[in-house]
Amino acid sequence: MPSQQADKLRIVILTGSGKMIVTPLVKSGVNIVGVSEVSDEFSGMGRVKQFLEKIYWKLVKRQPLPYLSWYAKQQKIAYCEKVKMSNADYTKWLQGLSADLLVLHQAPILPSEIFSIPQFGTLNIHPSLLPKYRGSNPYFWLYYNLDMVAGITLHYIDEKVDTGNIVAQGSFTLKLGSPARDVGNILVKKYALPMLIAAIQQLENTGKLESAEQPAESPTPYARRITNKEYFELLDFENWTLEHLWHVLHSNEQWRDVFLPKIPNSEKYDWELDYFTKKQLAEPYGEVENNTTGFYIKHPEGAIYLSRHFSVKKFIQNLFAGS
Repeated sequence: MPSQQADKLRIVILTGSGKMIVTPLVKSGVNIVGVSEVSDEFSGMGRVKQFLEKIYWKLVKRQPLPYLSWYAKQQKIAYCEKVKMSNADYTKWLQGLSADLLVLHQAPILPSEIFSIPQFGTLNIHPSLLPKYRGSNPYFWLYYNLDMVAGITLHYIDEKVDTGNIVAQGSFTLKLGSPARDVGNILVKKYALPMLIAAIQQLENTGKLESAEQPAESPTPYARRITNKEYFELLDFENWTLEHLWHVLHSNEQWRDVFLPKIPNSEKYDWELDYFTKKQLAEPYGEVENNTTGFYIKHPEGAIYLSRHFSVKKFIQNLFAGS
């Protein structure tokens, strides 16, 4: 067992979700010695935009900056941006931290020369009840299939995608139209973080972590990512009920890329999926139209409305565009 900091494991995080799991782990006392993320949105901004971001979060949101690179600097935790590193360089960075355990959340697939470095291996947080919905787009296919049980799995990484031994799982029943971002927050906060903290404590206390093999085959096809064209083609306006369509649109944020370009000057506002109303509408379906109530997506059984809000952040950015 490692002896640093009263036998606390040296944990390194690789994530694509910013501070989402890092902050609560730090607050819980987990010994995080390094954090890395796929790409650093904050450092990629110009100086003017960084300045505006600081003003926006301090004066408008009245919250700390949400960026992991900024948080790591404040907490004096080693940080790196994975997209700017080769696998060889990332390996050296990980070895230099003497990591006991690597934890992944919304992270890219890693080769064995990286995920096998820590003495206790690498754990991944996957947002499905494995072996169901293996792959990088589980929410879309969960909603697409009207599967109303949302789940999350803490599992070991191995040579294949999402097939490693399962450490723990949690789940709850979805409500129709529950936004996937809210579902993800619940799964992480209520299930994944307690499971991960318990796993780390078990390793610190015993040097072992109980896990179970997954079935070799998944009952669902690989949860692949899809293009915007495929996304629109998969939305079955002819055979789906209005409720089914409304539910699937909440599976991720891809509806924004598909439908908002149909609305003039949509980029100046913040948009959300809103309510639906049942009424008979004429073709073509899948188009965005507007009336006195607002903009809506057309379906044979009715309309799915989009709510539009003034964006302080976008207004400030437009003022300084080109600076």
